[in-house]
Amino acid sequence: MKTETAMVLSLVIALGISAQQNPGTDARVILADPILQVANRFPGSIKFNEKQRVVEFCPDGAGDGFVAAQNVSVPTLKDFAYLYIYFFSGYVELPEWRKNADAKTTAERVLSKPEYEKCNNKNSIEAARCVLLNLSQKRAVKLIFVRYDEGKRSVVPENIVKELSDKGSSQKQ
Repeated sequence: MKTETAMVLSLVIALGISAQQNPGTDARVILADPILQVANRFPGSIKFNEKQRVVEFCPDGAGDGFVAAQNVSVPTLKDFAYLYIYFFSGYVELPEWRKNADAKTTAERVLSKPEYEKCNNKNSIEAARCVLLNLSQKRAVKLIFVRYDEGKRSVVPENIVKELSDKGSSQKQ
């Protein structure tokens, strides 16, 4: 199982994983990796390129992308992507997913990591905003808008400060 998981994380893949589609995928692995948790709920929506440090959430051929500097760890990039998707992404099916206990628990687990301690806040949206802004400082992690049209990938840089200030105030914790 470790070999299978390592292969999944080391290749450029579209993570269309679900425990039902892939009986060999342990539910604990899905819950431990925040991006696998998203991919489990939205099969085919996540693209991950570990070498280039890119995670994309494009459930309908367009969506949010996250690009990290090489000095940013893969787990940190995944945390950033998960927190943005959970708290701030505008994809139409996310409000229903956000009500899921596993999704909420994963967000709480990510926010409770020691490396994000200085962003501790009773308001989860504010804590997530703090983590995302801190990680985006000095362009360590950048937010992009990604669109796939006719097999062609288009990327538009996004202003993370603007995106975080415009979104989230109406989201439920």
